[in-house]
Amino acid sequence: MSDSKYKVREASEADVSAINAILNYEVDHSVNNFNYSSRSEEAALDWFRSTINGGYPILVAVEPETDFIAGYACLGSFRQKDGYRFTAEYSLYIHQDHRRRGLGRLLLRDLLIKAKELKFHAIIGSISEGNEGSLKLCADFGFRVVGTMRENGYKFDRWIDNTFVELIL
Repeated sequence: MSDSKYKVREASEADVSAINAILNYEVDHSVNNFNYSSRSEEAALDWFRSTINGGYPILVAVEPETDFIAGYACLGSFRQKDGYRFTAEYSLYIHQDHRRRGLGRLLLRDLLIKAKELKFHAIIGSISEGNEGSLKLCADFGFRVVGTMRENGYKFDRWIDNTFVELIL
């Protein structure tokens, strides 16, 4: 895929419903998000506002012709302690009909650029077992695996491992 098929931009409140639909698909169908219930529109708007007000970016990838949101990426708090203020955890989700088109690479690239502009020092990711594509994507960007937590998540009647990755900017 060429980068020109999609455009990455900062998300706005008008994008919250589309972002929420992407997230809720993952909640309902995958172990990439450990929530059991879909997020309401009101909760999504609260998340959006608190993320932005907390100084963290939210980016969306859109089809320029239609403005359809095909994916999003964001940074958020890693731990709510003063000493972690230069560390952020990233999230990245792609609409189920737009996968394997290079969107993850496009979003992560731009998110890391934004993270550097915002003076973050370390970016953390948590990748659920079976998500080899995300592990490869992170490796391609220089993230290193720092450990796997065994059976620390539970969803769909089974225990799930999570691998943590980090990138020092």
